[in-house]
Amino acid sequence: MNQPVSASGSRRRWYQEINRAQWLTLIGAWCLWALDAVDFLLITFVLIDISKTFDVTLHTASLLILATFGVRWLGGMLFGNLSDRIGRKIPMLIALAWFTAGAAFTGLAWSFAAVFVFRLLLGFGMAPILTLGSTMIAEVWPEKYRAIGIGILDTGWGFGSVLAATLYGLIYPHFGWRPLFFAGIVPGLLVGLFIWRFVPESPVWLKARAKGLVSKQGSPAMTLFREHRSLVFRLSLVQFLLQFGSWPLQGLLATYLRELHMPAASVSLITSAGAVGQICGFFCSGFIAERIGRKKAIALMLAIGCACVLALVSLALVSVALGCVFAFLSGFWIVGASGIYPTILAENLPSNVRATGVGLMYNIGVIGGGIAPFIVLASLDYFKVALPHGMFFYTLLGDVVGVTILFLATRETRGVSIEAAGTEDDAPAKPTEGMRRDAW
Repeated sequence: MNQPVSASGSRRRWYQEINRAQWLTLIGAWCLWALDAVDFLLITFVLIDISKTFDVTLHTASLLILATFGVRWLGGMLFGNLSDRIGRKIPMLIALAWFTAGAAFTGLAWSFAAVFVFRLLLGFGMAPILTLGSTMIAEVWPEKYRAIGIGILDTGWGFGSVLAATLYGLIYPHFGWRPLFFAGIVPGLLVGLFIWRFVPESPVWLKARAKGLVSKQGSPAMTLFREHRSLVFRLSLVQFLLQFGSWPLQGLLATYLRELHMPAASVSLITSAGAVGQICGFFCSGFIAERIGRKKAIALMLAIGCACVLALVSLALVSVALGCVFAFLSGFWIVGASGIYPTILAENLPSNVRATGVGLMYNIGVIGGGIAPFIVLASLDYFKVALPHGMFFYTLLGDVVGVTILFLATRETRGVSIEAAGTEDDAPAKPTEGMRRDAW
């Protein structure tokens, strides 16, 4: 039954209930994640060029994606461990400098081995960006809008994807692949200054420190494994499978389009459409998760997304227009669903190990994303599977198995209080206490 608008503003829209400090926190974390996407995704446009420059096979060149992802679990855990000890803000700035340097050195590489090492460096630094950012949002934003804030944070990856595709279209045809990797230096300096000046420290972490729950001598990582071992295993496995399912699309779409002998402008257009879809999907994922629950939202988005990926790899060669349409839809549903993943992780852990746990589990998951392009490309050589068929099959495989385990082995966390998460007082609110309908 509709209620009249009261003088107290009970029908205020959701964005009117977010204060200045909460918006500044989101803006700073969002900019970091966008820069992270640019510095990482540029490599997906030039795998063919790197393979030719250093005389290696294409599926060997795809190991550069795995190299970046392969060290993220360690970077995520160590930066998260540092964050649980000294706060969220300083580790974010250290990570920004770290991955920006890794990207710049990639453009200076003199051998494939050097590229590999610099991508390892970048991966270690990029590991904590989303996890620290999502931890900050979870601890700063109101509970009933937590998934929305983290979903908006994830749109930074989509905007970074658009920027990476745009840079490829503008720079590569005239200057080649190396100058692409210097693009993030100046923006990185500006974002670092913004975070240092305007982004506040997490009040939940400060409160935990005041209560004596934070120790500079102890190890949050040891506490995590001692008290939450089973949870770490279950959620890490789910993350691994779901991110494995999203990366045949993200990691190989540009390569597939180039194998169709499309001009750079068409490749840039279709991949940009996919990135715009990701932005919209990330933004909407939080609303969907607040309305129907975290697990149901992920299952729904991935089911629709798999069908869109099949249409994309079947119809992209027919016309650029169809490629753009289904790239947008695939990005919206498949990649957009990942906007919910950090919410589930943050809502399962207490504040004294939250950044460590989210950093570890999310980045164990991205190892699956790093392996996926290599497995798809290796299948071309060993099993004679066509690239579009491989992209769809491994997308479907990862998502079906991942969603099955998600429902069987994890709980629904919608409505969990972030300060009580992972404690004896942790209990989801009743469904009626969730986000109001007028918040849409």
